[in-house]
Amino acid sequence: MTEPALPGDPMLKRTVTAQGEPDGIGDLVHRLVEDAKSYGRAEVGYYKAVGIEKAKALKAPLVLGLVALLFAHAAFLVMIATIFVGLASLMSDTLAGVVTLVICLVAAGGLGYLAYTKATKGLEDAA
Repeated sequence: MTEPALPGDPMLKRTVTAQGEPDGIGDLVHRLVEDAKSYGRAEVGYYKAVGIEKAKALKAPLVLGLVALLFAHAAFLVMIATIFVGLASLMSDTLAGVVTLVICLVAAGGLGYLAYTKATKGLEDAA
């Protein structure tokens, strides 16, 4: 016969009731459910802690990447302005604006079509 567990000790469980009888099925199922809940809470706590640590580690690179993206966008706008100014020296300002717009739309359409074909090919390969 096993001695009763000390109060607050989750690892040592009684195997008999206070009257010396073996635990019933209901007691065993109840203990199993409680143990499963405790295990689930521990798992959630662990993954939450791991996620917080990963988020802290990625905070600075994410901010730097965002700033780099803003500078890349600024460089893109400078390139578009340079194309406009270069064309404006050869033709009227309005026509240079229209030609710059057409160049940008053709580039966007080509890149969009390329993305579409790669996406459909990738989906077909995955299926």
